[in-house]
Order: sequence, then C-alpha cells, then structure tokens
Amino acid sequence: MRLSFNSVSDLIFDCLINSSTKLNLLKRSFTTYLTLICLLIKSPLLAQTDSIKIQMVKTNKPFYFGFPVLFYTPETRVGFGATGVATFNFKKDSIGAQQSRVNLIAVYTQNKQVLLYLPYLLFLKNRTYQCGGEVGYYNFNYLFYGIGNAPYNEEVFFLKYPRIRFSLLRKIKKQLYAGIKYNYDNVTLFNLDTTGSLIKGAIAGSRGGIVSGLGLTGVYDSRDNLFYPSSGSYIEMTGLLSNEFLRSDFNFVKITSDVSKYFHYRKSVFALNCFAVYTNGIVPFYQMGLLGGQNRMRGFYEGRYRDNQLFLLQGEYRQMLYKRFGIALFGNVGQVANQWNQMSTNNWLYTYGAGLRFQLNKTQKINLRIDVATDNKKVLPYFTIGEAF
Repeated sequence: MRLSFNSVSDLIFDCLINSSTKLNLLKRSFTTYLTLICLLIKSPLLAQTDSIKIQMVKTNKPFYFGFPVLFYTPETRVGFGATGVATFNFKKDSIGAQQSRVNLIAVYTQNKQVLLYLPYLLFLKNRTYQCGGEVGYYNFNYLFYGIGNAPYNEEVFFLKYPRIRFSLLRKIKKQLYAGIKYNYDNVTLFNLDTTGSLIKGAIAGSRGGIVSGLGLTGVYDSRDNLFYPSSGSYIEMTGLLSNEFLRSDFNFVKITSDVSKYFHYRKSVFALNCFAVYTNGIVPFYQMGLLGGQNRMRGFYEGRYRDNQLFLLQGEYRQMLYKRFGIALFGNVGQVANQWNQMSTNNWLYTYGAGLRFQLNKTQKINLRIDVATDNKKVLPYFTIGEAF
C-alpha cells in the first residue's frame, strides 16, 4: 500500500466503491455518496507532506479551513471526527515567503476504528530549510488483491500501526533542496480472511512487523503553484534503507522517483507525471509499489496492483471555463513487476476519466475536485480537494 493512505476517503470510500460484485456496489451506493458529501479529505493537502511548494503571495496572511466529519458505512457503522488545514508564515519570514502547513485528521467509528494523523510541512528562514512529515495512528481495514499484474480474489484485512514520517531538507541553490528522510511503521495485522492468502503467512509482511527506514531525498521544484500548477517542474528522488541496525524487521532498499511537468496555453494546462518505484530485498506487501487511488492511477482501488517494481505515466488536461468552474480530462498507464526485466508490453494497465473543478480559494488556487475514472470494467468517483499531481 505504501500504507500511506493519507485520507479517510481512500480508507473508507474506496473500500465501498471497489466491490467485486454489482450487488455489493448497489448495496453500498447510499453510504458511499453520504461519505462523499461528508469527507472532502483525500488530497495533496494531506499528502506529499515531505516536499511541496506553496504559491508565492503578496501577503503573509494565514489560511484556515476545517469542518466536522460524520458518516456511515457497513464496514465502520457510524463514524465521526474532524479535519482541518492551516497555512501560515513564521514571524521572521519575508513578505511573500512560502507558507508552512499543518493538517489534522481525527476519526473514530462505532466499530472502534481509529484514524488519527497530523501531516506537516514547515518552511524555516524563508525556505532555506524545510521540515516535513507525519505523525499518526491507524486502525482500519483494507482490501488485498495479491501481488503482481494477474487478477486475484479480493480479501479484506485489518491492521493497526503508529506512523512517523520525518524529513529535513536544506536549500542547495534556487529551487533545489536535499536532505535526510526517516520512515517508521509498526504494523499489526488481525481479523484476516480465513480463506485468503495473507493468513497463510507466506507473503512478506503478512504477520506484521516494524519498518524503519533512513535515507536521502532531493527535490527540484520550479512550480508556480502547489495546488494548481500551470508551469514549471517538480522532481523528487528518495532512497531509503531499512535494516536490523535501524530496528527494522525487514531488510530492503526502496527508491522512488516522482517527476511532473506543466505546460499552459491561455487558460489551458497540460500536466504530465511519471512515477516509479524500485525495491530490492525482503519487502513487506504494504511497502511495495502500488497502482490505484485518487492520485496515482485513478480508476483502481489503491493497492489493486502491487509488486516490488512499479512504473506509471499520467497525463491530464485542465481548464478553468467560467469564473470558479473548470474541467479536466486524464489518462493513465502503468504496470508492476517483481523485477524490472519482467516489465512487458503485454502487462500495461490503463484507466481514464474526466472531472469537474470548483475553485475554493482564488489566491492559493485551491480547487474542489470531482473526478470519475474507469478501467472499462467499473467506474469509480472521487470527491476531494486539490489536483492529483
């Protein structure tokens, strides 16, 4: 999974929508759309916590946005909580300096499920330094479809884990940053499907365990805006090592590459994204590269396809049409494999879709995003804040 489900909507809403039968889809439709109305959560506001850029503005006026959460699903029964985001500058920042950001998500359900996490990104000394990451606790259920590109039966599994994400970067020169990153998860699995594959214990990570990884990260960021980029580039490279010295139960290396490029013509924006994951060693299934979710290959449940290696290409056309309203058209193609040399032209998976945009904040260009995506077998809607990349 990446187990960085940084939103309630991927954890609850995607579990609802991605049913294997039409009967379950119809059965859950009411609670799905109730969840959509209540949860405007999954977004880059709550993700990419380690390396982003806030739009340059002429003042240092803080921005606050928050609301209560109330929902019902068969998996959770009644759930309630709150979510919010704050962007701000420190007192010694110059006028127009990029803003720091803190988010908070807190949810509790009638089935005693808990989602509590605080992503943050702090810019210090006019972004000479930036400190980002997340502190959280998760106790929830997810879907597992096996490993690889081949189809598998769907099974539900439950897990709980505390999470720590921390990165510290320093500006090397204009738009270029480098530093260290540390990830920690202590995963416990429970209530496994008695007829599934995880309960057999043969899959790495199926018995839980600690993942503790330390490494280097670098960012090049020339985007003109975080929430709705129209020009510039974003490049992030990260390499993490997890081993016994770091008190990890798994020994592996994980390297990720995230590259985006933006072009514009008048009110039209063309966005391209390439995301890749390379892992080597004993990798728990929840740390593998995965396809799906609201930001990487919309149209699949997050984790529908996962393996040691991943390659993904995304393209999107965006345009604001009238005042605060806009549209988007997008397409995605990707695949996973056990080894890079096993990537094949026959294994490409694709999804495509369209969406509507409503601008919530004109200064920061923060949009409400409503997308519909398909892989020609099912249709998945997404209701969130901010663009996918």
